[in-house]
Amino acid sequence: MKKSLKKKIFLSNLLEQVEINRDTKKIISQLDDLHSNAKSHVIGITGPPGAGKSSLVDKLIGEIRKNKKSVGIIAIDPSSSKSGGALLGDRTRLLLDPNDNDVFVRSMAAKDFLGGLSELTFPTMTVMRSIFDFVIIETVGVGQSETNVKDLVDSVILCVQPGSGDTIQFMKSGIFEIPDIVVVTKSDIEKIANLTYSELNKSKNYFKSTNDWNIEIIKTSVVKNIGIDFLFKEIDRRWLWLKKNKKIQHQRIDQDISWITKTIMREFGTNGVKKIDKLLTYKEKPFSSLQKLKKKL
Repeated sequence: MKKSLKKKIFLSNLLEQVEINRDTKKIISQLDDLHSNAKSHVIGITGPPGAGKSSLVDKLIGEIRKNKKSVGIIAIDPSSSKSGGALLGDRTRLLLDPNDNDVFVRSMAAKDFLGGLSELTFPTMTVMRSIFDFVIIETVGVGQSETNVKDLVDSVILCVQPGSGDTIQFMKSGIFEIPDIVVVTKSDIEKIANLTYSELNKSKNYFKSTNDWNIEIIKTSVVKNIGIDFLFKEIDRRWLWLKKNKKIQHQRIDQDISWITKTIMREFGTNGVKKIDKLLTYKEKPFSSLQKLKKKL
């Protein structure tokens, strides 16, 4: 059996155990071990419904594989109102080779979680981040309360659909604070795409990238296969910049603490969060740290 296939089977089994038994000592220990062996560049792809996120992800997977790199995808889908499970819309839109063992897709239900994410996104990302060269997290959509993807990934790609009028709405909602790369999708609609691209460039002062990172606005078209290679190069430039400037470790520690705090908030409310301010002594083991805090609350 090929090594990559064994890896895929191991990953499927482990993620199933994480979903069922994530509060057991064995799984918590495994998750902390995997957390300390992170290797991936984790990318969040977000944007309004219909902006072409899934189509962009599909093309980006192809570009990653063309460069001989492996990729795991976490596709956050809307939930079924009856079962609470993922509707698997994003997975069915991805044109994947079933025999390619260096591509792995996990669909998750957003359920009632804001942020376009899921309760299991962080532990699933932790597992995938230790295995693949890239991890892509695609959110359900983006709105005024759906900017939490920034707290899970190394780089955020914001998809903007030409002629949608989203630019003004983004300014109002603060969404311009989250992207590291902005993509104007469907740029085969040239006149409208050029207008949207121009509007975004004029609004660049609203972008609030941290640490002096220069945000690029890129035009892409999955129909004409335009801009995908440039987007991949920009993602690579972002990763090299993060490592060169030693931003990764601090950024990920902040993300771990944010995940712990939000989990406590969800389970214990604001009183729980107030209590952990004095109790939280974080040592880069988020899963065991969370369990210890829960026992004290």
